[in-house]
Amino acid sequence: MNLIALALVAATTLTGSVQTGSIDTPKGDKKPATTIHYGEAVKAGNGTLRSFVRTDEKGNPTQFGVAISEATLNSLSPEMSHWIISPPKEADKTLIKHVAFGWMPHGHEPDGVYNVPHFDCHFYYTSSEERDGIQPNDPRFVKNPDMAYLPQGSVRDAGVPQMGVHWIDPTSGEFQGKPFTTTFIYGALDGKVTFLEPMFTLAFLKNVKDERLPIKQPQKFEKAGFYPTEYRYVYNAAEKQYEVILENLQSRQ
Repeated sequence: MNLIALALVAATTLTGSVQTGSIDTPKGDKKPATTIHYGEAVKAGNGTLRSFVRTDEKGNPTQFGVAISEATLNSLSPEMSHWIISPPKEADKTLIKHVAFGWMPHGHEPDGVYNVPHFDCHFYYTSSEERDGIQPNDPRFVKNPDMAYLPQGSVRDAGVPQMGVHWIDPTSGEFQGKPFTTTFIYGALDGKVTFLEPMFTLAFLKNVKDERLPIKQPQKFEKAGFYPTEYRYVYNAAEKQYEVILENLQSRQ
C-alpha cells in the first residue's frame, strides 16, 4: 500500500450531539436512549467528512464511525486524496485519536487485487503527529506485535511510511478468487497495534444500504478501552451521508 503524500484539509465547525431516544425492539421492550456526537467536519470535494460516536445512557461508546456526505462522493478528485479527521471528545473511551481517510482512484498494489477505485479508512490509536513521523524503511517496522494482540492467522504485509505495518486476513474474499469489495486490516508499529482499517471500493459504498460484518478478534488487548467486534456500512438517507462504522463496541480490560 504505497500511500505517501498526506494532505491536511481545513476543518469547518460542524459539531454537535443528537439525542436519538429509546428504541422499540421486536419484543416490545425498549433499548436505552443513545446520543450521537459529531466531531468537526472537514471539507472534501463539494461535501464534508466528519467522525461520530454513539454513546449509551452511561456515556459509554457503542459505535465510532466516519460520515461521508453524498456531495463528497459525487465530487471525488481524479487524483489520490487524503484527509485527517479528529474524533469528538466523547470518543475518548474508544482510544481512537484520529482517522486518516484516503481516496485511491486508481487503487494500489497488489495488482489484480486492490487496483480498483477504493477508500482506505485508518482508525488510529496514535496521534497524527506520531503517524506523520513514520519514515520509509523505518526501523520500527521490524518489531512485530505479540501475535496474541492480532487475530489468529494474520499475515504481515508491507510497512508503509506515514502508516505502519499492515496485517491482512488471508481468508478474505479478495485472496480467494473473489473481486475485492471490502476487507478489514490491522496495523502495527514497533511491536504495538496502532490502527484498524476498513478498506472498501467506491462501487460497494455507492450501492450499500446496511451491511454488517464481523471483525476477527485478538486474544488480548494492550489497553483497557472499548473495541469493535463488527464493522458496518450504512446509507443514512435522512442525513444524506454514507457511514463507515466500527460497531458493537465492547469493554476490554
